[in-house]
Amino acid sequence: MDFKRIEWIFFLAFLGLNVFLFNIYSEARSEQRNVSQSNQTIPIEQRLDTEDIRFSGELSDETLSGYYLSGEQTDMTAALKAAQSENKLTGESTVKGQQLTHVASGGFYISDDAQAEETVNGYLKREDQVLYGDEYQYIENLSLIDSTHPTVVATQSYEGIPFNDSSSRIDMTLEQTDDLLQITKYNQTHISSITPLREKMTVYSEKEAVNTLYLNNKLPSHSTILWTELAYTMILKVRDKNVYIPAWFVAFKSDNDDTIQIETVNAFSNRIITNNAVQKVENP
Repeated sequence: MDFKRIEWIFFLAFLGLNVFLFNIYSEARSEQRNVSQSNQTIPIEQRLDTEDIRFSGELSDETLSGYYLSGEQTDMTAALKAAQSENKLTGESTVKGQQLTHVASGGFYISDDAQAEETVNGYLKREDQVLYGDEYQYIENLSLIDSTHPTVVATQSYEGIPFNDSSSRIDMTLEQTDDLLQITKYNQTHISSITPLREKMTVYSEKEAVNTLYLNNKLPSHSTILWTELAYTMILKVRDKNVYIPAWFVAFKSDNDDTIQIETVNAFSNRIITNNAVQKVENP
C-alpha cells in the first residue's frame, strides 16, 4: 500500500478524533443545568448538612486542569520475555490477555497503615519484582489494609494525576503472617506511550462534582463521603489507542450499609459517568 495514503488515513483519523473530543467538551460546557435558581444559591455544604451527608475537611473549589490523553495497552507477554532475558523479573510470572500475574519472592511485609505507602513504593522499585515499577505509586484510597481480604493498589500517573482504570493498575494480594501483612502476589496492567491529545484544559472542582452528585440524588441521606480523588479514566478506544479523561471519583457509605460505593463524574463536562461503557472505534 502507498505510504502516502497510509499517512493520510492516520491524519484524517486523528483529526476526526480531535473534532469529536472538542465537540463533547464544548457541548458539555454550554449545557444548562436543570436546577432551580434557589438551589444554586444555597451552599452545597448546607444542603449536605440538611440531608445528614457528612464529610471531613472542606470541599475544595480549587481550579485544576488536565488533558485528554491517549495511551497504548502494553503487550505484557513481550514485556515479560524482555525482562526475563535481562534478569529483571525473577520468580513465577504468567500472562493472561493483557494482565501479568507475578508471585512475590522474598519477604515483603506491611506492619501497619502508616508504613504501607513506604513499603509498597519501596517494593515497586525492585526490578527483580515489578515491571515498570518506577511508573507506579501507592494509592491509599483504593487500598484496603484493615479488611478480611487486604489488598494494595498502585497505579500509573501523568503530571501528578493518577490513573484509576483497569488498564493501568497493580493489585497486590496480602496475607496475614503473625502481626504482619505479606505481599504474596500481584496482578498488573500497564499503558505505554502516554500522550496529550489536546492542550491542558480547566476541570470542574471537587465541590462542583459533589454538587452534581447531590443534585442527581446519588448521595443518600445519612451517609458519609469517605474520600474524593481526581484521576484519569478511559472513555474511548480507537483501534490500539486508549483515550482517557480526568474524572472525580467520590466514595461514600450509608449508615445502614457497610458497602463502599463509588460514583464517577467527568471532570471536563461535570456529567455522571459511573457506569458508562467505553466507546470503541475500529475504523477511521
